Amino acid sequence: MPDTDLRRELAALHEKLDRVTAALERFEAHRKNDAKWKSIFRKQMTSLIRVQYLGSDLAAPYAIEARRFRLRSQNEEDGIVLALLQATGVTDRRFVEIGSGGSGGNSGVLAYELGWSGLMVDASGAAIRDATKLFAAKPLVQIARKMVTPETIDKLLSKTGFFGEIDFLSIDIDSFDYWLLDALTVTTARVLVMEYNASFGPERAVTLPNAPKVKGMPKAYYGASIAALEKCARRKGYRLVLCEDAGVNAFFVRQDLAPGVPTLTPAQAWRPRTNRWDPSGETPADATDVFKLFEEKGVPLVEV
Repeated sequence: MPDTDLRRELAALHEKLDRVTAALERFEAHRKNDAKWKSIFRKQMTSLIRVQYLGSDLAAPYAIEARRFRLRSQNEEDGIVLALLQATGVTDRRFVEIGSGGSGGNSGVLAYELGWSGLMVDASGAAIRDATKLFAAKPLVQIARKMVTPETIDKLLSKTGFFGEIDFLSIDIDSFDYWLLDALTVTTARVLVMEYNASFGPERAVTLPNAPKVKGMPKAYYGASIAALEKCARRKGYRLVLCEDAGVNAFFVRQDLAPGVPTLTPAQAWRPRTNRWDPSGETPADATDVFKLFEEKGVPLVEV
């Protein structure tokens, strides 16, 4: 066979292989998207079943957790947020969301469904464009593209008018979240939500350093442990009351509020992250292995 014919056949085979690979990638994307929405639908159905069949006399924190549902949040934080706000009482219907993403994060339901006033901040231009479009008809919501740091958080909240007491504060930036809460002095919230890193386990009080997150780190290298956040929050006048089932967010209330909602220790509240990373990656599920991995790679952590 002449070389030119062989090259043509090889090129044709490569083209067919590329088409098959692209088709498989599209199929896998559709499969993942279908699984995602099936999961969301199941959770929405179970939230209705809980309302219908579970009694209203459940002991806390079961009564709070039983009211979980999802309208705007990533998992089922919306129902928990509303239940805790009912328990603590609401003053002027103001919120602050640091790390809002394009959906408004844990405050999306307050802004979109309830008409609250608030501040949504994110460092991503794409997220801010999405949020601006989503909340365009909500004039009480301020949306800002900012890289919030421990050195600037007080200045930002003072400048935008969100100082003093607010009803709700959520922090989720996947890096120095602990240090933002630690530095915050101008604002107190009745309900506080912090994303925690479940892969750190419930015992060690560790966080990323107070510095920009370095690229190329293992997937589990973000945020702070539940024990570290509880320690900081307690010092700031909050108490831990719940972690939601997905193992993403920890919920706190101000210490002088909601006496009927019991305080939990980190070990009592901690939940593993249910949406595990790809097992083919380099992120172990066990906390001991995570710390071992970080030590081997020379990844810095701060004990607090």
